[in-house]
Parts: sequence; structure tokens; C-alpha cells
Amino acid sequence: MRPIKLILSAFGPYGGTETIDFREATDAGLFGIYGPTGSGKSSIFSAISFALFGEGAKEEQGIGTMRSDFAPEDLLTEVSLQFELGSKRYYVKRQPDQARPKARGEGHTIQPHAAWLFDVSDVAIDDVGPDNSGVPLAERKVSAVLSHVEDLLGYGAQQFRQIVLLPQGRFERFLVSNSKDRLEILRELFDVSLYRRLTEKLKADAANIRREIEDGYRLHGHRLQAEGFSSSDELTDGIASALEQHKFAQLAVSETSAVLALANKAYATAEEQEKRFVEVEAASAALKQLEAQDQTYEALRTRKSRAELARRISDLDASIADAQRRYRAAIEAHANAEVEAREASDALSAASATLLDLRSRDHEIEDIARKIDQLNRHKQVLVDAAERLADLEAAEARLERAKQAHSQAADAEAKAADFYEDKETALAAAQANGLERQKLNGTRDVLKSELDAAQAFIKAMQYVELSQEACEKASTIARDAHARHTEAVAAAETHERAFLSAQASVLAQRLQDGHPCPVCGAGDHPEPAHDSGDAGALEKAWRDAQGAALAASKADREAQAAASSARATLDVKRAVLDGLTEPKRGMSDIDDNLQRVLGQIDALGPDVDIGLLTKELDDSRTRKLAATEALQQARDALGKATTAEALARQAYDEKIASVPENLRQQDSLQTAIDATTADLSSRKQTLADADAREREFEAIAIKAAAALQSASTTVSETEIDLAAKRSAFEARLTELGMAEAEYRAAIPDIAEIPALEKAIAGFDTAIAEARARDTIAKNAVSNAQRQSLEPYLLSCAQAQAAADDAVKQSAVAQQRHQSLVDLQASLADQLEKLRVLEQSSGALRGIAEAFDGQNEMRTSLETFAIGAMFDQVLEAANLRLDPMTGGRYRFERDTVSVGGRSKRGLDVRVHDIETGRAREIITLSGGETFIAALSLALGLSDIVEMTNGAIRLDTIFIDEGFGSLDTENDAGTLDQVLQVLQNIVGERRAVGLISHVPLVQQAVPNGFTVHKGVNGSQIELRLN
Repeated sequence: MRPIKLILSAFGPYGGTETIDFREATDAGLFGIYGPTGSGKSSIFSAISFALFGEGAKEEQGIGTMRSDFAPEDLLTEVSLQFELGSKRYYVKRQPDQARPKARGEGHTIQPHAAWLFDVSDVAIDDVGPDNSGVPLAERKVSAVLSHVEDLLGYGAQQFRQIVLLPQGRFERFLVSNSKDRLEILRELFDVSLYRRLTEKLKADAANIRREIEDGYRLHGHRLQAEGFSSSDELTDGIASALEQHKFAQLAVSETSAVLALANKAYATAEEQEKRFVEVEAASAALKQLEAQDQTYEALRTRKSRAELARRISDLDASIADAQRRYRAAIEAHANAEVEAREASDALSAASATLLDLRSRDHEIEDIARKIDQLNRHKQVLVDAAERLADLEAAEARLERAKQAHSQAADAEAKAADFYEDKETALAAAQANGLERQKLNGTRDVLKSELDAAQAFIKAMQYVELSQEACEKASTIARDAHARHTEAVAAAETHERAFLSAQASVLAQRLQDGHPCPVCGAGDHPEPAHDSGDAGALEKAWRDAQGAALAASKADREAQAAASSARATLDVKRAVLDGLTEPKRGMSDIDDNLQRVLGQIDALGPDVDIGLLTKELDDSRTRKLAATEALQQARDALGKATTAEALARQAYDEKIASVPENLRQQDSLQTAIDATTADLSSRKQTLADADAREREFEAIAIKAAAALQSASTTVSETEIDLAAKRSAFEARLTELGMAEAEYRAAIPDIAEIPALEKAIAGFDTAIAEARARDTIAKNAVSNAQRQSLEPYLLSCAQAQAAADDAVKQSAVAQQRHQSLVDLQASLADQLEKLRVLEQSSGALRGIAEAFDGQNEMRTSLETFAIGAMFDQVLEAANLRLDPMTGGRYRFERDTVSVGGRSKRGLDVRVHDIETGRAREIITLSGGETFIAALSLALGLSDIVEMTNGAIRLDTIFIDEGFGSLDTENDAGTLDQVLQVLQNIVGERRAVGLISHVPLVQQAVPNGFTVHKGVNGSQIELRLN
């Protein structure tokens, strides 16, 4: 990424515009940024960092030191940068948070941070500007611009400032750091989090598996203990015992089942005998019940006989009813014929009168015809005035549209005015809220810092108190352990003396005069030992005492170490507490103030984009002016439309003056013509209808007279037939010996004859069966005596209870045995799974331990990866260090032996060719240290670019350090360093030197000079 063009405009209190064109300077490969100390030389790099990421300017205040000499009031602080990536070129612009004058009124308001990113690949470099910005990629939203920039470059602000800028003194501190500090620094420069995450992942997985195995074995023991067993062998014995108990329970089930079967058999026999006595009682009762119903069924037999006689008379009764029905119908038809004859005669008279009346008013029809002619003449007048009516209607339409347009314009003008007032009020409120929010945020940050400090002090005090208690407890344990150790040593010595005395007594018993002592070899035995005791028991007591002394010694050492660790921890906690400042007020007071400030911030509501509100206010003002102008235009158009409508109406009224007022509308006139024409047609049709109606009613009257004569004949015939049918019915009643009343009473039973026959037959069958049942039941009982069932029921119940209890005990024993068998199988399966898991996870746990540093090298995977990358950095750095030092020095890493094991460290030395030995970095001179640090930094940049394909270090800034280099007639170490830097630049890379050393300026004429002034610093481009 090579910066092309950087523009700083209207910065700070002095404003102005500063344009820095990097093209010619960076094309030279090696360029400088010169100026005296404090002139803001590194502010160019800070401006680039701020333009890309929105960071970097505030840390060094670089942007704030580049100023011009004029201050336009309407300009905002702004940075813009063009840069290229491959074949693409981009333009980024930022406006930081800043105060600006209010649009209306006095005072200032806060302009929020805003950013823009454009693709300007198709726009000439010098033509790029606010009015020609290419294709927008992200606008105004800071986070969106930052995300696009990071996606394009492949790294963020922190990596940019670490890689693109080689900070002054940073790598010198890196060179003289120890391995531990250097490891932390390399963690910042190289992203080795992958190895750390991998190690942590493997550790967590291994720990989970180890915990799963331990929990499995622990669960195995818990499951045995829950069943009352301490081992798998006891479980096997328990299974055998449960099986034996189940067999005993099954024997009990068999015995109780046999007893139950005998009791049930006796009860069944008694129950059968009882059923016979119950049957005798039931049969006798049933017979008595049926015999009591004998009279009822005799009455049913009488009803059946009468119904059969009535059925033989019913056909004649039906013929009488049919004759009566025909006779009544004939009388009704004769009455209807008389009514129709009278109505036909009346209708004929009315029709004749109506026809006579209509023929007397023929003159009215002629008047209506003349009126139709007059209406048609009015219609022709309206047709002749149609053109002027069309003009009038068009004028009315234009007037209506003008009224609507005027109403809409008035509404739009009112809404625009209201919207403008709302935006103006919202902007004023947002500006006031912004200032108040900024003030409250400052107060909030101060209170948070004070609260954090108070919390840290209180926690430190609590840690000291806990450490003090732990230290006192550990000291007490250490004193007790030391006392027990002393006592155990004394006891061991006492038992040792007793054992030796007993051994000496045994030897003394075997001494013989003249023979040498087996211990000292002397031939004289003046005072042989006389002690007694069991040597074996004394030896065991001595060995036990020795073991107790060793255990006490170990416990003493551990207790002393724990006490020492507790005292060291207490000293550390006290040191931390001493390094903190005691808060001047309580945490509750600070927290109350903080909550009050946070509440005030929340009460202000969400943060508002002031710039957006200002733009919206300007837009609303423009819309308001446009709406006012549109309203005036609508008023003018409404006046013209009103005048045109009045003229058109006057011309139309003059044309139709001869037409009556109520007929001037074409629709009204046509309606009158249609109504009059319809009246004429109606009158003519009414006359014709009246003539036809008279002829029709005359025919109806003749037909009604003939129908009346026929009805009279039918009445006579039906009356004679009815008398004949009644005589035949009365003769049948006399023949069968029944009165008519008796016949009428028996008619309902005719339909019930089948049911009556069935009921009577059923009763006869039932009483016969009941008498047979009673005889059979009594024969079955004979002379037997009836017995009670209670003793048999009690015996069965007792036998059933015993059998149920035996079955239950057997089921419990069987379930116990089966559960223990299932438990044994489940535990065996669990142990097998744990064995397989332990075996299969061995490799994973081994790798996790190795990656965590539990290996022969005592090195974690992360440290190993950093070391491997650091070796590449040193190799790349040696390519720079060798020519800069004339081949004298070369970087190399140490290998330190710790505890007999080789440990790869990160300590760096320089191998001196002149002495043939490695020397410490701190022995180098100031200039040599700078050269070593510069070589290391350049090597690091090479490795970073090589290992990360997304990072291209087209431009590198080196900040200061050249003043420490020696010169020999202007051609010494400085020239060697500059020559190496010149060799690494070219078309692929540019190197910027930030320095105040005149010799650097002479050696590298291409660059920028920063001039320090009263009103800020200015930049001058210098080209050879």
C-alpha cells in the first residue's frame, strides 16, 4: 500500500489547507521527513493512520501541528488520502469530532466524526476532489468505512502502526529485554493466537476426557455402594444369594397355590348346592307371578274376537265415507259455479262502462301530440347550443382543478412550514444536548476511574486480610509440624537404641572366652551386654518409628514451604496495597454520583447526528420556499380559471334563453319528451285494452252459466249413491249381531290383532315353561339340607392372601436378582467403555501435555511457534545487519541448559567476527544498538509480509535514531546504513526516514521538510 496524495484542510484553530503529494518523493524509493525536535515530523504518518482507520492523530497530536496561516470560518477540519492497491486506487476522507459555529445564533455546536470511501480508479489523481469522488463504497458512517478499509488492506490500525511504522526506541527495548519480556512483545507483533487456542482447546478436551474417566470410575463405586456392595466380588455373591432367595420364594408359591386350589374346590361344590336352592325359589316365584296375570290375558282374548268381527264390516264403512266425500264436493262445486257466474256478469258490465268513458276523451290525445312537437323544438335549440355548453363544462373543469391545486399547494405550504419549525427546534435541542452530553461524559469517565481505583484499593485490602489469615494459619501448621517432627525423631532414636541393645544382648550370649568378638574383633569380653527383649518386635518398632519420622519430616518441609509461600504472598499483596492510593470517599458515594450522571445521560435520549439534522433543516427551508412559490402560482391560476368560467356561462345562457328554465338541461328536456310520448302511447294503448277486455269478459260470462248447470246435475247423482251405501252398512251390522257403537269401539283393535295373538300365545308358552321349571327344580333338591357359604368364602380368602403374599415375595426376590444381574452387566459395560476411552484418548492427552510444555524441551506450542518465527526474523535481520556493520556482527539465539534439559530461549546475542565469540546486546555502542534494532525491525517487516499474503508493505516509516550513528568524513556508519536502506527500496517499496539529523537530509535530499512556526508547522516538498 503506497500513499499517493494526502490533503489536510482547515485543521485546528488556524484552518488552512495543506496538500502533501507523495508521488514524486516515494517514487525515489528512499525519502526523508525532516525538521527540528517538536515540529511534528511524525504527524504525516499520523495523518495517514487517521485517514485510513480514524486512529493515530490524537495520540501524537500530529494533525494538530500542521497548520497554514489563514482561517476561513466556514471550513471544517478534514483529512483526505489517495492510496493504491494493485490496479485499484481509493480515496478516503474523514472529518473528526470538532466544534463549529452554529448555523443560526451565536456559539458553537459539535460536528460528529464522519468518513467517506470512494473507488477513484477511473479518475485522474489530480482531478479527485469533493466534486469528483468516483464510485462511493461507504459514506458518513465511520464503522462502515473502517470495515471496508480493513477488508481492503488485510489488517487493522494496531497492525498498521506496528508494521508500517518502526517506532523510535521500540526495537532497542526489544533487543535488551529478557526472554520473558521478549515473548510478550513477540506476541504483540506476531499473531500466534492460533497455537494458544489450539493448546487451550486440546487441554480442555483432555481435561474433559480425564474428568469423564474419573467420574466414570467414581460413578462405578457409587453405584456399587448404592446397592450395598463395596466391590464387584461382593456383587457376584449378592447375585447368588438373591437367586437362592428367589428359589425359596418359588417353593412357597407352589405350596400356597395347592392350598388355594383345595379351598376353591370346596367352595365351588357348596356354591353349586346353593344355586339349586336358589333355583327352587326363583321357579316358584316366577310361576306365581304368571298365574296372577291369567285374568288380564282373558280380557285380551275378548278384544281379539270383537276386532275380528269389526274387520268384516270395515269395507262397507269405508264406502259410505267415500260417497259422503263425493256428495260434499258436488255441493261445494255448485256453490263455486254460482259465484263465478255472478262475477263474470259484473266484470262484463264494468268493462263496457270503462270503454264508453275512454271513447268520450279522444280530444286529450290530440293535445298531448301538440305538446310533443313543442318539446322537440326546444331540443333543437339545445343541440344548436352544444358547442357553448362544452366550452362551459371545460371552463368549469379547469376551475375545479385550479381550486384543488390551490388547496393542495396551501396544505403543502403549511406542512413545509411546520416541518421547518420542527427541524429548527430539533436541531437547537440536539446541539444543546450534545454539549451537555459531552460535559456529562467527561464527568462520567472521571467517576468511573475514581470508582475503579476505589474498588481496586478495597479488593487489595481484602486480599491482604485473607493473605494475613492464610499466613498465620500456615505458620501455626508449620510450628505444629516442626514439633511433631522433633518428637518423631526422638522416638526413632529411642527405639533404635532399644533395638541395638537387644541385638547386643543376643551377640553377648554367644561370646566365648578366647574367641574374637564378631563386632569389634577383640578377644577379651570384660563387660558383655545383659539387656533383654524381643529383637524382632524392637526392630519393627524401630522401622515404624523411622517411617513416622520420615513422614513427619516431609510434612514439616511441606508446612514450612507453605508458610514461606503464604508469607511471600502476603508481602506481594501488601506491596500491591502500598502501591494504591486510598480513596478519599466511599464507593457508595462515588457510585451514587456515577449513577446520577448516567441517569442524566440516559435522560438526554439517544445521540443525534447534528450534521444530518443541519442538512435536513436546509432541505426543509428549501422545500418551504418552493411550497410558498407554488402556492402563489396556484392562486394566479385560480383567478384566471374563475374569469374564464364566468364568460363561458354568460355565452351559453344567451343561446338558450328561449328554452324554459326547467328544461335547459339536455337530460331534463329529454325526460319531459320521453314522459309525454309515453303518456300519449299509454292513452292509446288503454283504449285498445278496454275494447279487448269487454270482448273477453263476454266470453267468460257464457262459459260460467254452462258450468253452473253441470254442477246441479252432479249434486243429484251423488246424493242417491250415498243413501244406497248407508243401507248396505246397516244390513251387515244386523247380520253379525253388533251395534254400531260396539263396532266403533272395536275399530282401533283391528290393527292390534297380530299383537294380541302374539301376546296371548307368549303367555300360554311362558306359564307352561314355568310349571315345568318348578317341577325340575324341586326334583333336583329332593331331601337335601341348605348350608351357609360364609365358612367356605373365609377359607378361600385366607388361602388367596397367603398365595398372593408368596407370589409377591417371589416377584420381589426375582426383581432383586434381575436388578443385580443388570447392574453387573451395566457396570461391566461401563468399565469396558472407560477402558476404551482411556486407551483411545491417550494420544490426545499426550499431545495436550506436550503442547502445554510438559515435554523434554519444557516448551509450549505457542512459545515454540514464536521461536520458530523469531529464527526467521533473525535470519532476515542478519541480511541487513551484515552489510550495515561491514560483516562484523551476526544475530544468534541462546540455548540454555536448565536442570539437565535443553530449553529453547528467546535471548539474543551478536556474534562478533573480530573476537570470534558472542557478546551481549548491552555491550554494543549507541550507534551499533540502533543498527541492530533497525536490522531487526526490517527483518521483522520482511517476515510479516512474507507470512501474511494480505499485507503488502509498500511504504515503511522509520522514526529517528540516526543521530547516534558515527561518521568518518561523511562516509562512515551512517552511509552504510543509508546504503542498505537504498538497496531495499525500488519499485516495490519506499522507505521514509523521520529524522532531524542534517547528514540524513544531505544523504537523502528527496522528502519533506517540516518548518516549525508560531502558528503551527508547515510542510515543504523537497526534490532533487
